Amino acid sequence: MARHAPALSEPDLELALLRKGVGALQSTRCRCADCGRTPLVGERTYRYARAVVCALCRPLRRGEPEAVELVRHSERGHTVRLRPAA
Repeated sequence: MARHAPALSEPDLELALLRKGVGALQSTRCRCADCGRTPLVGERTYRYARAVVCALCRPLRRGEPEAVELVRHSERGHTVRLRPAA
């Protein structure tokens, strides 16, 4: 017996796909533990024992961070690299 998927109107389908895509992006991005902001490309983030903090919230912390990391764009490592001709 064939199963029929519930029919969605075009606007409902667009909204469902948009929500799914936004949810997937949110799950992989880094957010500041203090303000919740997503750091910009090129901005430094500061990693503490249990949290990642943006450059704006860094002065609010007293201790030294375990690591300082630069936020890179999502295409890092996937771009075309020019090589000298052989």
